Amino acid sequence: MKKALTAILALLPSLALAAPAAPAASAPHGRDPARFGEMKAKQLQMLSQHIQVLQSAQRCVQAAQTPQALQSCREALRQQVEAMRPGH
Repeated sequence: MKKALTAILALLPSLALAAPAAPAASAPHGRDPARFGEMKAKQLQMLSQHIQVLQSAQRCVQAAQTPQALQSCREALRQQVEAMRPGH
């Protein structure tokens, strides 16, 4: 029994190499390569939105003249970031 188990374990690496590649190997994490352009466009749109929010926050901070104004900028940024999260 022990010899048979050893023989099977010795053959496993060669069987794994001989097995045809699974579909997941060509598309990591189950992603569809045909949707790449769509996913890329969506990612670029999200990045653009984030950049706009950060630039707005930067202008707010630069214009702030008091600690209260600075706090208002931080709160506005927090609210904008929360609004961009999925589910909002």
